Amino acid sequence: MNDLVEVGRYRREFPVGIERLFENALDWEHLPHLHGQSFAAIEPIEASRAGWRAKATLDDGQAFGLELKVDPRGWITRTEAGGRLLSEIHTIAEAIGPERCGVAVTFHVPAKTAEHNAAVGAAYERLYAQLYDDDERMMIARTQARRRSSGEARRTRDVVLADGRTVAIPIYCPHQGLPLDAEPDDAGIINCPWHGYRFDAATGTCVSGHAPGWQRR
Repeated sequence: MNDLVEVGRYRREFPVGIERLFENALDWEHLPHLHGQSFAAIEPIEASRAGWRAKATLDDGQAFGLELKVDPRGWITRTEAGGRLLSEIHTIAEAIGPERCGVAVTFHVPAKTAEHNAAVGAAYERLYAQLYDDDERMMIARTQARRRSSGEARRTRDVVLADGRTVAIPIYCPHQGLPLDAEPDDAGIINCPWHGYRFDAATGTCVSGHAPGWQRR
């Protein structure tokens, strides 16, 4: 990191266990769906329990490489474009209690592009505050999903399709048990707001092909 300059720091605590933090960091799929204000799309290159690499696209069409590597203390996130490193972000994760954890984040950019350090650092701090606002909701929902009884997890609600039929759909997404609080579109497709998986409300089939659906009774 000799050619990198630290331009800002961010700290935050969360009302969840530390395992939810690592789970969230490794979950590249949620980025364009939960963080649509920052990411338009993401294309995975490789992923494992040690981290992942992907091509990310912003709302303005700009594309860049995004890489996350887990280490024993947390993880390192790097962005690059045209073979040039844009940023390196170090996150240290800390368990504060059984149901409380925190992050300490430092933002680094190449020295040649760090002429306006204060402004760059402030921009990263605002971005991470916004991202973690959304991530906290998902981490809490994942904690609740693990505590849910099997009977509660199978609860359904009625929705009305465009053709007038009323069908029952799960309250919780079959992918990870997060709230499926979305309505079907005119074609009867429900789009999960967490990971973008698409389900046919009439049949229960996952039409995006990523997750098991549900069996219509």
